[in-house]
Amino acid sequence: MKPNRSIAGMVLLAGLTFLVFSTLNQWRPKQPQINHRLPASALAYCSSNDVRPCIVSFDLDSDGNMLVNILIPGPSFPDFYLRIIHSKGESIYECQKVEMFQDRAYCIGEDMHPGEALQYMIVSREGDSLLAEGNFAIVGLALAAPEIALPTPTNQPTASPTQGSFIKTPTPIRGTPTSRPPYPNPSYP
Repeated sequence: MKPNRSIAGMVLLAGLTFLVFSTLNQWRPKQPQINHRLPASALAYCSSNDVRPCIVSFDLDSDGNMLVNILIPGPSFPDFYLRIIHSKGESIYECQKVEMFQDRAYCIGEDMHPGEALQYMIVSREGDSLLAEGNFAIVGLALAAPEIALPTPTNQPTASPTQGSFIKTPTPIRGTPTSRPPYPNPSYP
């Protein structure tokens, strides 16, 4: 009978040892592995909490394309594209970093209408891994401003019998719309 008790004791001791080590392994921080998906960051409008990446603004260029201006953590942030899911399907926006500002990028794609709640996903070009995502509506769009044409005064005689003077009347001038550079004003809220 003693050999059975000693075998049962060894099995019980081995089981407890395994349980202790497996429990301790769960509490140890895990190292990222190749093809291991990290949790995606939350994506929202930029605010004072300085969480990046975040969306600074939406803009329309002179061709009617939407520009999405994004703050990124820095130059080491991977190359990415923006995927927007909307009521009519999905749109892919090509993105590029701004050379002069290492923490900024912009994406260009199909025009979206303000007000609809959209799902935004920043996806790494290498490996198509999700970097950040969020759901929110476009609050407003900045439009490419046409050149402002000011009227020029001209002198035209009046047909008034009581006044023999001239009245200056504006002459409208048609201006050609001009657009801003692809990346709008680098300032942000």
